[in-house]
Amino acid sequence: MRRIAWIIVFLLMLGPFQASAEPSSETEEVRNFLTELYRARSEFLIRDVPIDTFYYEKVPTSQQALYLEKKRKAYFQAWASKRDIVVHTVEGTLKIFRIRPTDSLVKVSLVNRMKITYSYAQGNGTQAEFGLGTRHVLTLKRENGQLRVLKEWFLDPLDIDADDAWLHQPSFASEPETESLKSDTVSQSSKKRRYNRERAVAYANKYAGSAWGAGNDNRYNPKYRDYTGIGGDCTNFVSQVLGDPTEGGGLPMTHTWRYSGGNGSRAWVSTDALKSFLLYSGYGKVLASGTFDQIVRSPSAPDIWTKLKPGDLIAYMYNNDVDHFAVVVDKDERGLPLINCHTTDRYHVPFDLGWENYTHFVLIHIND
Repeated sequence: MRRIAWIIVFLLMLGPFQASAEPSSETEEVRNFLTELYRARSEFLIRDVPIDTFYYEKVPTSQQALYLEKKRKAYFQAWASKRDIVVHTVEGTLKIFRIRPTDSLVKVSLVNRMKITYSYAQGNGTQAEFGLGTRHVLTLKRENGQLRVLKEWFLDPLDIDADDAWLHQPSFASEPETESLKSDTVSQSSKKRRYNRERAVAYANKYAGSAWGAGNDNRYNPKYRDYTGIGGDCTNFVSQVLGDPTEGGGLPMTHTWRYSGGNGSRAWVSTDALKSFLLYSGYGKVLASGTFDQIVRSPSAPDIWTKLKPGDLIAYMYNNDVDHFAVVVDKDERGLPLINCHTTDRYHVPFDLGWENYTHFVLIHIND
């Protein structure tokens, strides 16, 4: 498993984030420290500013947190260079849910929303923006009157997003174990219902979660279960975009692919099962697949990107397994897709950010 999977378990054990008690001088000090910490880290992504003073020099857990910040900076800058992108600003805002002081330690849970402004170095000069959102759990320690980061856990969108590693098996709506996707049928009346592509994109933008730019007060749609703590919510979100009957794309649910009784079927919430369902049912078709270089620099690339529309999907694969799903919501000035997704919440993000040279991208067109 490429993701540090126990982070999800740890976040789940903490239970729902709750607002902290009335501010005191101590909590105000913590808030000020956190504000400065995340401000410095945002700037650190694109400039050489010091952040070492926020961490303990000889404490392994603190140094590990610092190392990860340096690693994500190196990745982000290498990605931008490869993509011919100039990042102009990185701005972060915090929503702190809980501050719990205990002796010399302070435990904190928060969401960090990042707005990144960028343009192509050899482009038309137009600046664009995208948003990220991450949930963090930190332990701070006070020593000689100074707060520093002792430990930190979060799912990093600037890292491999092996989103649907099944740590716990969700409870699926009842379905036969021997069910064949090939035998799943869509009624003739349902086939006449076209995919509402515009509404699907609006849904993806509204419910993109904690990412900067998302709507609905940065909340997921409460009609659906949040699978973040039990394997990942990316596929559940994509299914909502495709199939929500009132706000989403309105594709008819089937026996195999459905949400009912507070749970999604396997094809609704599991990456590989959704991919299989879309292709077997005729709801979708593969336009292209391959590494970034294969699908962007091939002679057929212009035709591929013309056919891929907002409301279509991208599956992210390793070793023939789908690790993640995202929804195409727009395209940049070069015609490359911008995506929204869940778990590490993203809003209008370049589709390859957070992935590696050997990732296989599967471009899936949803049939209208």
